[in-house]
Amino acid sequence: MYKIDNYQIGHTSEGGTYLKCVLNVSDNPSVEVAFSHRHQFYAVYWIHEGTGVHIIDFQDYELRKDRIFFLRAEQVHLMRPDSRLLYSAVQFTEAYLRLFEGNSNAELPQFIDLNNDNERKRFALLLNEIERESRLTDNAAILQGEIYLLMHNLLRSGSGSQQNAQPLPDVLVNYRRLIDQHFAQKHQVAEYADLLSVSANYLNVLCGKHLGLSALALINNRIVLETKRRLMDSQMSVSEIAYSLGFNEMSYFSRFFKRMAGCTPGEFREQMNKMYHC
Repeated sequence: MYKIDNYQIGHTSEGGTYLKCVLNVSDNPSVEVAFSHRHQFYAVYWIHEGTGVHIIDFQDYELRKDRIFFLRAEQVHLMRPDSRLLYSAVQFTEAYLRLFEGNSNAELPQFIDLNNDNERKRFALLLNEIERESRLTDNAAILQGEIYLLMHNLLRSGSGSQQNAQPLPDVLVNYRRLIDQHFAQKHQVAEYADLLSVSANYLNVLCGKHLGLSALALINNRIVLETKRRLMDSQMSVSEIAYSLGFNEMSYFSRFFKRMAGCTPGEFREQMNKMYHC
């Protein structure tokens, strides 16, 4: 089984680089590695040539020309091309997203497709400016502004076809952020409702209206996703994963995961081992 390392920009295990922009790259391990891995940074990949599958958090997405992927920190992914893949990439730390996150409650789509020349020209201009500025000094503020423009263009281009690109109420945005911060310790909706100074019922109503899920489902889905990510790490036992996610009883953890994922943690690990160890 491939070990899921927490890769920094440049796909090393050590930090140091905060933003990297590479245009028209193919088969470069300093930009992307050819095995499943987890990022500690955010990334935008614009596919120029090639086909295949992009596996992101255990979901398959088609690799195809003029598709732009947005990857969040902590996501596990693997690009599996079946032909020569040519793409451009922007990789950056969370600091460059703060301006965007402070001015938008919408969720960026996992990918968008560029459907006309105007969109292609706009994104080409943005990436060229980011690449040029990344080679200069004293550029942090300018690069943050350019990433802000890139994110808003991704949001605007995806808003027509991506359901989750619509603005969300502040309470829901904060609820999801709190889940990301505390899912390993807090498993009950009431705990988050207290932090948000609202009722658990109000959270349920908002989640149902805007996301089509219960408030508890958001917590459970995040726990299951993290379980799957950690099961990809061959160095962690199932019991270690259970305890790290706040479960004190292995039997309950196994029942919870099977109910949510349709298989036991051990069965999922075996499936992933067969899928990625090829």
